[in-house]
Amino acid sequence: MTLDAGTKLGPYEILAPLGAGGMGEVYRARDTRLGREVAVKVLPALSADSPDALLRFEREAQAVAALSHPNILALHDYGKEGGVAYAVMELLEGETLRERLASSAIPPRNAVEYARQIARGLAAAHDRGIVHRDLKPDNVFLTRDGFVKILDFGLALSPGDTASSGSGAQASLTASGTVVGTPGYMSPEQIRGKPVDQRTDLFALGAILYEMLTGQRAFQRGNAVETMMAVLQDDPVLSAGRGVAAELSDIVTHCLEKTPEDRFQSARDFAFALQVGEREPSSPKTAVSAASAGAGPAREASIAVLPFRNMSAGVDADYFSDGMTEEIINALAGIEALRVASRTSAFAFKGKDTDIRQIGRDLGVHTVLEGSVRQAGQRLRITAQLIDVSNGYHLWSERFDREMQDVFAVQDEIALAIAAALKVRLLPAQEESLVAPGTRDIEAYNRYLKGRYFFNQRASKKATVEFEAAIARDPRFAPAYTGLADSYCTWGFYGGISTLEASAKARAAVRKAQELEPDSAEVHLALGIFDHYYGWDMEREERHLRRSIELAPRVAEGYSWLACQLSAIPRTEESLELGRRAVELEPLSANVRVNAAWPLFFAGRYAESVEGFRQAVEVDSSAVYALWALGMGCQAAGRHEEGIAALEKLTVVTGHEMSWSLALLGSSLAASGRSEAARAVLAEIEGLAGREYVPPLHLTFVRAGLGEEDAALELLRRGIAERNALCWVWPRLSPVFAALRPDPRFQQLLAGIRPE
Repeated sequence: MTLDAGTKLGPYEILAPLGAGGMGEVYRARDTRLGREVAVKVLPALSADSPDALLRFEREAQAVAALSHPNILALHDYGKEGGVAYAVMELLEGETLRERLASSAIPPRNAVEYARQIARGLAAAHDRGIVHRDLKPDNVFLTRDGFVKILDFGLALSPGDTASSGSGAQASLTASGTVVGTPGYMSPEQIRGKPVDQRTDLFALGAILYEMLTGQRAFQRGNAVETMMAVLQDDPVLSAGRGVAAELSDIVTHCLEKTPEDRFQSARDFAFALQVGEREPSSPKTAVSAASAGAGPAREASIAVLPFRNMSAGVDADYFSDGMTEEIINALAGIEALRVASRTSAFAFKGKDTDIRQIGRDLGVHTVLEGSVRQAGQRLRITAQLIDVSNGYHLWSERFDREMQDVFAVQDEIALAIAAALKVRLLPAQEESLVAPGTRDIEAYNRYLKGRYFFNQRASKKATVEFEAAIARDPRFAPAYTGLADSYCTWGFYGGISTLEASAKARAAVRKAQELEPDSAEVHLALGIFDHYYGWDMEREERHLRRSIELAPRVAEGYSWLACQLSAIPRTEESLELGRRAVELEPLSANVRVNAAWPLFFAGRYAESVEGFRQAVEVDSSAVYALWALGMGCQAAGRHEEGIAALEKLTVVTGHEMSWSLALLGSSLAASGRSEAARAVLAEIEGLAGREYVPPLHLTFVRAGLGEEDAALELLRRGIAERNALCWVWPRLSPVFAALRPDPRFQQLLAGIRPE
């Protein structure tokens, strides 16, 4: 069927043919109602009478109509005229990716940008449950104004379709065992006629990116059957002649895995991984000169290690990539001549597509280390690249394919390679190794990394399980003991476990860590934290925290915890200075900013403290510590609505399962005069107490706020007897207890607080 110029299909007047293929004939046309030019697609003559072809044509229209995204061809209308089915689409000016590939080579930077836009369009389709199933260069259009458009959803799998059900014509398009797609771009599961999902499109996208980077098809063979066998059996290798960066090669390889579970799990994951690939690799000569410029005497050697991307199957493998990052940070931090951005500040960029130059400015560093980790059974693939933030040049990059037991050696190789690239001086003892693992038991190390991962999320209960499992594997693993002690300290403070049990287990863990590593900065920090929560010996706490600072003068935690402790004595000016130093070292840590503001709070400078707590929330709007500190500060400053809003958000963040957050909300509601609402929160806490341990100190905040002095004093007595965390701080210094302080019973209770 050929439509002549002037033919009318409803309100659309055919102007000229644009192209034809098995899926339809496309014409330039004019919309006579709106006076604009459009593209009109009609079924070819041989397909017009086919029920399957007509159904497929309608399905494409339905699929595209459900989508609205700048990287997907827009559908304006659909109709039938004189037995002709047609779809009206936006008119594109430009060329298909297939035509672009045939005309000239595509620079890597352009290839990455095209792939990124395709991924964005796929993400929009996948969000609506639509799988394209025939993604290939012929179905990707490059417009003259720089947009990439995904075309032809005729084979798309839509919501409600299955690979094992259907009837009639629809079943023929989706039934299990039916092979649909284009050889060379079909995934292995498509070739086998197996069920497919969004990961099938990611396989095709990997093949397209391979082709853009190399100018060759990933699986092209002599005929369709041989091509499909290559998809099932072969692993394409990117041509080194095109200068493709190792990171991009790794991304393509990850897309082209034979099983869906081993690929990227979403188009958004793929797009995020491309943030490294968007920079073209520098030539060896350029890299050497850049490295020399970066390490010369003109500027300090400095680095930020960004969170390594998890490219393993499943998000639960984040613990390993995060742990790898932390271990490399710790190794590099031991180099005296190198300034290393802290873990918390570097992790503030996790999951964000931030420009590398902006990261350098925000963290005050000249170089950035990026990488990825992929774990499959006992096999590891780790990529890493060191980048100069001033120009984007790669100073060093490498890929490591190793067994799991080699993980410590890989960490050492990366750290030593960075030291060499930046030309920093190592101590004699560091020249062979920078990594000092606390265990050689790989399973113990794995459980330890999981523990740190959960602790950083303040999932203290889960963290204790992992640390205890690590210790069971290796009873001499000192960092696992300090992690266990810290976890019990915070778990006991926030509620959910008896504070007598939490303090006993934290004490035992930290003492064992001290026995194993008596002069470790980490151990002294853990000893100070224990005293802060449960030991209530301020002099001993200060000694441990100062020793931690002496042993690790470039680590913020020691300064931050000491600032918090001295502010409660109070030694205001000294604690303010310590807080400032901690913020310099950890500018993007919400917790550090909170501790820097406590000196103002405990000095009665409530309005100033609120500003500090606000800054902490701005750094991380879901940080538990920052939200409850802001709530307390606002209550003390009389800014009740702002404080209540922060605490209400906190209860949402903690799922209404943290008695501390509920107690502070109830106290603030009572202080604002909303007694009925405060009693409702009190009832919620008491309901929680029926399921788990709630520290009496927490309930004291609400009772005191409601003016119920006798009940508040009884709860405080119980809290002190049960050694509720921080009983030595809040009754003495919080404005919530101001009305109780003249009562002799209150003074007697405070006098009974004794160090352990």
